[in-house]
Amino acid sequence: MKVLIFIIFWLGFIRIGFGQHPDNYFSPEDIQEDLKWLRKKVLAYHPACLDPARYDSVNNSFQIALYEAEKQLQELQFLRLLRQTLISLRCGHTTAIPSKDFYTYYKNAKPKPMYPLQVYASDEDLVVRYNESDDSKIAIGDKILTINQESTRDISTSILNFLPGDGYHQSFKKFHLSLNFPTYYLFSRGPNYAFESTILDTAGRFSTHNFSLRSVGKPVSKQHGQKSIKFIKSDNFRALGILATNPKIGILKIYGFGGKNSWYESAFQEIEKRKFENLILDLRGNSGGNLFNANQLLTYLLADTFSLRFERKDQKIRFEGNSDMNIMMRFTLNAFQWLYEKPNRLRPTCEKRGNILMNRFRFSPVEKYRFKGKLIVLMDGGTFSAASLVAAQLRKKGNAVLIGDESGGGANGCNAMVIPTLTMPNTKMRVFLPLYYINHEVDAIPGRGILPDFYLLPDLGKKVKGIDTELEYLSKNSQWFK
Repeated sequence: MKVLIFIIFWLGFIRIGFGQHPDNYFSPEDIQEDLKWLRKKVLAYHPACLDPARYDSVNNSFQIALYEAEKQLQELQFLRLLRQTLISLRCGHTTAIPSKDFYTYYKNAKPKPMYPLQVYASDEDLVVRYNESDDSKIAIGDKILTINQESTRDISTSILNFLPGDGYHQSFKKFHLSLNFPTYYLFSRGPNYAFESTILDTAGRFSTHNFSLRSVGKPVSKQHGQKSIKFIKSDNFRALGILATNPKIGILKIYGFGGKNSWYESAFQEIEKRKFENLILDLRGNSGGNLFNANQLLTYLLADTFSLRFERKDQKIRFEGNSDMNIMMRFTLNAFQWLYEKPNRLRPTCEKRGNILMNRFRFSPVEKYRFKGKLIVLMDGGTFSAASLVAAQLRKKGNAVLIGDESGGGANGCNAMVIPTLTMPNTKMRVFLPLYYINHEVDAIPGRGILPDFYLLPDLGKKVKGIDTELEYLSKNSQWFK
């Protein structure tokens, strides 16, 4: 009996410690059962499916996936099928990720079968921004032309086809292609332990490189640090500084919305102390975070009262135990439906319109330290979720000028707020499923991000060297400021 218990324990340890091998196959029966289970949840709870046309589109996508799943699939094959199915929702917060066993396997794999070069991606090129290989001949700024005899343009296109995004535009997808190309290459092409790449260096010379994958060691080259900003104060989420080439222009960089709200008061106190008449709010690469933290920032930038509106279907949410729905998520879903029906000054409300619960939170601008000068907002494809809400509010109620690239987050709004992770019963694949729609209450082009007033794209050749060409442009062109 003791021997039997030891064997069971040891087998469990192996599963937990090393994870499931990604080459294992899922049976058609398990895949189809999971797809039907997920389709039921998505159609019932996802805010996008409140639109009858979107409901039909998503339902048809799942039906196509069921036909595709009539054969065995490996985990990465099923992952690609899931992601392509969920794209029909046109929601950047909704996507599939592999099982926990999959991640455990790769965490412990030595060497890791991952492409060793991190990149910046443009419409035409993949530019090396970080070299994690042991090949010292590859430098930051070199262009990658092929990987294992396949064009990087073809590889990029196939990856973009399964990345999620709000609406139909590509800016959010392209940003994420740059953010973690090796992972998406793994998802797209599967694990490899040998990579042959054609490289075009900055001097215009072509060369072929065969990478050896190491389990330990330091990268040959590291990403350059920021050279365009001199920082005054910062924490993990935000930084206040000045332009290195024009100290009269302040810059407030928001990496993500989190941390203590009191930070904003001290930052805007410093802005007032330094008598900045011009401020750049940098939301590039900001994927969002806490909505109420984002609205706290807006109280220092807007002159009038504003509100946050989000809505969901009036129904009970049941995931049958296959989710990470915690107490706070459940409390939010239940508490928000019992808020006041009619507004009284700034108190939050809940209004029922048919089968829709519509919540509204109101915010009043601060008087002390509120910025009243010229505001420039920098955006790109990484400006997403709460960051796109901030940009939308500043365009609607403020006098800000928006510069950069189309935001990754939808101009009209996005699905977010409460986002449980569902675990599929058989394959254990996981899916993020938002339950609220955040309505920006603006009149914008459906299916697009927030369009800038002036397009300004980075020079990748300089960006990899730590030079922020967008900030350099603004520092030298005074027409954007007072």
